[in-house]
Amino acid sequence: MKKIKKIFVLLLMAFFLTGCVNVETNMDITLNKKMYFTIKMTLDKSLLEGDDIYKDELLDNKQKEKLINDGFEIQKYETDEYIGNIISKEFDNIDYLSSPDDINYDLASVIENPLSTAYIFKVEKHFLKNKYYAKYDLSNYAQDNIYSFDFKVTLPNKALKNNASSIEEDGKQLIWNIGYKNEPIEFEFELYNIINVVAVGLTGLIILLIITYLLFAIFGKKIKPKKKKVKKVKDPDVDEGYHPRFIMPEQNYNDDEDDD
Repeated sequence: MKKIKKIFVLLLMAFFLTGCVNVETNMDITLNKKMYFTIKMTLDKSLLEGDDIYKDELLDNKQKEKLINDGFEIQKYETDEYIGNIISKEFDNIDYLSSPDDINYDLASVIENPLSTAYIFKVEKHFLKNKYYAKYDLSNYAQDNIYSFDFKVTLPNKALKNNASSIEEDGKQLIWNIGYKNEPIEFEFELYNIINVVAVGLTGLIILLIITYLLFAIFGKKIKPKKKKVKKVKDPDVDEGYHPRFIMPEQNYNDDEDDD
């Protein structure tokens, strides 16, 4: 559970860094329930003072080592104007991050109580598809250190409900431009249980093939067309009494007379 918590620990790292930090968070959920989670944290170089002007990224070695041990990938980000880090991780199945209980996740609680629940989705499980609810409380995050905070969610299907600042890709991409607002992030979506759907499809196909075979076996002979008898027409030039077995060898009477 602690490893899963690092998703939002990373967010709060950005919130408590000194200076005005730009945070771009991407949550990309696929049809097979995988989730690619990425956080891009950048800082304007013009805001650096003193020893900080030599920085080329935001995370120190201790923070990076801990995150790498927990399975995160870390990249250094630097342009002429900004420095920062891009932190990412792939999660195999969001069901491992889901609970049947109501979720109202307070992002600040990760720092205050790291042993609290790690679930970030509420799920209603059904055989063919599940419904997921997300609600992330932003009321307690450190706003003074955030210059901008964008939260983007990309779904394989159109979201059922959301309070996003903007919606793109026919409702599949939700974007929150948080700024200094403290309203929670909320969205709902559905995902099919692919294994169950495939199992139902294969079962239906097998049943259909069996029924087709039985119908053919039962009714196939009855509907089989009868062969028509073709009446034989006699050929006037053919002697029906003729058969090669009854051909008598031709006798040469001249030879017999000579022998006498």
